[in-house]
Amino acid sequence: MPQRIPLHKTSLWIETTLKIAVTSTMISLGLVMSIVTVFVPNFEFISLTIFVISFLFGLKYGFFGTISLSILYELIVTQIYGSAGLLFLIKIFCYGMLVFFVGKSQRILLKLSWWELGTIGFAFSLFYDIITTVVGQIIIVQTHITIQYLLIVLVMGFPFTLSHVLTNFVLFSMSKLIIRWVLLAFKYKGIRVLWSEGIMEATNVKLETLFDGVVTNKWIYCTSKNSRRRL
Repeated sequence: MPQRIPLHKTSLWIETTLKIAVTSTMISLGLVMSIVTVFVPNFEFISLTIFVISFLFGLKYGFFGTISLSILYELIVTQIYGSAGLLFLIKIFCYGMLVFFVGKSQRILLKLSWWELGTIGFAFSLFYDIITTVVGQIIIVQTHITIQYLLIVLVMGFPFTLSHVLTNFVLFSMSKLIIRWVLLAFKYKGIRVLWSEGIMEATNVKLETLFDGVVTNKWIYCTSKNSRRRL
């Protein structure tokens, strides 16, 4: 007879599978939205997607999402107007910094309002544009680079940077709503539809463990006409 897998290992396997599935779905959605808006200057969904993945699942899945989404974006979207070249590594570095910040600050981020989350998107976009612009010019110009030249390039790119920081402010300010949608889907239409209650109980798969026990207990609410209750 085949050896029975212990329940705790089954639970871990299911949780890991679900995390990968949700992460992959969000990566696909972020990529599609980036393709749809590719001709809108500096309007992108990569930063928001990485932010949400890192918020829900922490560092490991955040870095997985960063590398996967960056490679797919480079192979599909960037080829429409050129190639990032060596800047590809700089982009991954910037996104990695976002993952690290979010993964280490989940409990702090839970307490932030929509405009404070938007400010994080604003600040990250500004950081991203400055780093990629400066490093990009250093790669192109190399030994002939000067501080004055870099300042001129940054000023000339100000309209594009302004577009980037404003759009990401709006997108990041909606991140709380997006995460609520994800959790509500798992609470009512995701796991419950896929499995019976018996499987849920036997494998001990809970929203608290699936989503690191951070966002579900302190943040996500279900609103009805007459009451507002904790999920």
